[in-house]
Amino acid sequence: MKRLLLTGVTGFIGAHCLRLIRNGDYDEVHAASRHERARSESGVIWHAADLRVAAEATRIIAAVRPTHLFHAAWIATPGVYLSSPENFDWLQASIALVRAFAGQGGQRFVGVGSSAEYAPSDTPCDEDRTPLHPASIYGHCKLAFWHAVQGLAQHCKMQAAWGRVFLPFGPGDHPARLIPLALAALRARKPLPLSQGEQLRDFIYAPDAAELLVGLLGASVTGAFNIGSGQAQSVRSVIEAIADRFGARDCLRFGELAARAWEPPMLVANVNKLRDRLGLEARTPMAEALDGLIASAAVPADGTITVP
Repeated sequence: MKRLLLTGVTGFIGAHCLRLIRNGDYDEVHAASRHERARSESGVIWHAADLRVAAEATRIIAAVRPTHLFHAAWIATPGVYLSSPENFDWLQASIALVRAFAGQGGQRFVGVGSSAEYAPSDTPCDEDRTPLHPASIYGHCKLAFWHAVQGLAQHCKMQAAWGRVFLPFGPGDHPARLIPLALAALRARKPLPLSQGEQLRDFIYAPDAAELLVGLLGASVTGAFNIGSGQAQSVRSVIEAIADRFGARDCLRFGELAARAWEPPMLVANVNKLRDRLGLEARTPMAEALDGLIASAAVPADGTITVP
């Protein structure tokens, strides 16, 4: 019996993953949430658990006894997550979670990592060549967790894969993040203070990121894989593209904000490994994704975007 346990699927990326997994090839699909939910919802069996607590993490594994584990739960609040001490709680509890999973015979683990694990680079980040040297507590804790998972996988003969997500955007995004913030301001024709916007970034549409992560879960490959578009786009070009859709370039205030010292000038994924090993790649161009967001009724004027 293939029994899947999902964590973090009430969050931004996780919610998109859940929508794809519901019709997946699993006999049972279980999900953990901090808040009470219906016992069964669209084929998903929900369990109440605070996975920041190690004892709760081990309890949920004992209750479900999953063969497959997809772990997306972690702190991700904009303006908070990079330096929050809560990252250490997630690190400790996540190690307890996967240790219990491996100890009861779990077969395949897939975790959601981050591009924040990489050292600054002037070329696209390569999973097997670019140095790993995080600049934040968040990045350090994500990387430490992946190292622990690799050790457990080797010791317990468990398959383990890690998806390093770059810069996701789309339905369900937090209103304080860059693209929904810009959408809300420019729709209302309000001034938008920005840095010079010269940073090159890899923006990936959230449904595409979810498709890649779910594909990784259903495969048998192991190791780290970049979850990105592979396309380098400047922050300025993306914001200008949004402004042009509202005829609002006059609202852009490039240079009013100082660039943050810790931000690398380039953060872009090399996606060859995922494409070559699994035949998977992001499918939605930035222009199409922006048009869909703007046209969608899920983007009200206050910029709060929800998953339909």
